[in-house]
Amino acid sequence: MSAKPSDNIRFQCDGNDVYVFVSASNSSIKAEHLKQAFQLSEFASAQPLDRNTFDNIAKNFSEWHQQRKRKPSENYSQEVAVIVDARLTITIDDDDMLATASVTSAWGGEPLTRPRLLAELKSCNISTGIQRTGINQILQHCIEAPAGTTIEVIIAKGRPPIHGKNARFEALVEDARKRILKPQEREDGTVDMRDLGKQITVDKGDALMRRLPPEGGRDGFTIKGETLPAEGGDDIALAAGEGTEISDQDPDLLVATKVGMPWFTHNSANVDDVLTLKAVDVATGHVDFKGSVVISGSVTEGMRVNASGDITVAGYVDSAELSAGGNITIRKGCIGHISKEDEQLVLDNENFIPTLSSKLSAGGSIWCAYAQYAYLESGQGIIVDKQLTHCHVITAGPAEIGGNDKQARGKIIGGTFETCAPVFAGQLGARAGTRTRFILSPPPPDESTLDALQSLTQNLKLTLKKLKRLKMGLSRCNALEDEQQRIQHTRTLIKAIRHEQRKLQSLKDDIAVIKASADQHPTLRVIAAKEVFPGVKFIHENKKLQMKEHRGGTLFMLQDHQLRMDILR
Repeated sequence: MSAKPSDNIRFQCDGNDVYVFVSASNSSIKAEHLKQAFQLSEFASAQPLDRNTFDNIAKNFSEWHQQRKRKPSENYSQEVAVIVDARLTITIDDDDMLATASVTSAWGGEPLTRPRLLAELKSCNISTGIQRTGINQILQHCIEAPAGTTIEVIIAKGRPPIHGKNARFEALVEDARKRILKPQEREDGTVDMRDLGKQITVDKGDALMRRLPPEGGRDGFTIKGETLPAEGGDDIALAAGEGTEISDQDPDLLVATKVGMPWFTHNSANVDDVLTLKAVDVATGHVDFKGSVVISGSVTEGMRVNASGDITVAGYVDSAELSAGGNITIRKGCIGHISKEDEQLVLDNENFIPTLSSKLSAGGSIWCAYAQYAYLESGQGIIVDKQLTHCHVITAGPAEIGGNDKQARGKIIGGTFETCAPVFAGQLGARAGTRTRFILSPPPPDESTLDALQSLTQNLKLTLKKLKRLKMGLSRCNALEDEQQRIQHTRTLIKAIRHEQRKLQSLKDDIAVIKASADQHPTLRVIAAKEVFPGVKFIHENKKLQMKEHRGGTLFMLQDHQLRMDILR
């Protein structure tokens, strides 16, 4: 029985080179037989020279055999493959905070071992932040992966410094000026629109604010063992405001020195006095009070009440002006009027906004039973029990007219409503087609976003100044006579400049992200829970949405700077 061609094929190693030997007893040899013999040999995992190696050897053997008559003992030899040990390349980022290992599994050679890997890390001066899981992943790859397979693994990571927190201030009672006027729920689950909760007051000696001291940060490090010092938090003193003092027993505690309504600034608290009046009329004169005002009766025509805190009126406001740093609460109604000239101008010009005789302006919220021909401006929102008639409303907070969301039953008839916050009402407009305008603006970024943007902008300015100083220092290094000192200072400054440049780019990226998110405003909703009539118009910049027919419950939206409407579901 004649031998198969592969029986007369053997492989031999010379250093890292692998040669094939083919006996001349074979008159010819096929590439697939060569390949099969190679894959069954001890050198099967070595790296073939190229993809056509076996075809070339088969061709070359045939030519060699035909050159002359060969003795069966002669052998044709040719290099077929090469033995390659596992390859390792370590790349270190410019800031020495990250090292990546690129590992190619061996072609029949030595696999990567843990001692070799650690020795390579040491030769790169990598001493800290070494990733144990990364090492194990590499070693596993070298054992299990097919020959010549490459993997990239993070092998070491530095730790950036965590800067300390600045001193913080914790309010221990509610802020009277930020009190949300919210109808209270009765025991039976219904809502009492006239009960807006208790006034927020404190007694003498009550604790108002606590200072939380600054916290130290945590140092970071590079993968080469360099310490990256953390900055400690800034210390900010607790400051006593009007009607408050720092406690004798605790220097981090602010207490009230009198009875009143508390309100807060960043690192201080104040307590407003409360002025109580039966009414505001020609007998009392105008009221200008630093604190809060409680009026058990009404405010009559032509009178003005100005308070730095809240204003509470148990009766009516009749063609009067109220201005409060906090909330305005009118238990009954707010009634005004317009001049006959303005009344005619309203008929002639749909964009005309008349002067109204009643004016309410609050830094906080406004609550009233109803209002007609009144100007209402609120920083935090408006709640009206029944209806707004021919009013001019400007509010940065939500408006609830007769309830919230789909349960709203109040009416907005006529006038102009300017807002960047949700509006809930039962009815918009009237059957007579009364002109009722809503001027909508995108909600502004929240306070935390603005604070973050301000902080990033400030850090950007500081980083630019630091970069300027470092570059000036670098330009002066050439003046140093000591060459070794000059080289050392130059390297240190270049490294610091690169660090600040990366920090600068990161700050710019963060600022761009915040500004982009601010442009993508959340959807602003106006809900007419029951019905909406012709004459109602929505305006955003140069875009308009005009109602031309009577509709049932409808949802109006400002979405992606576009005005839309849909059936209320």
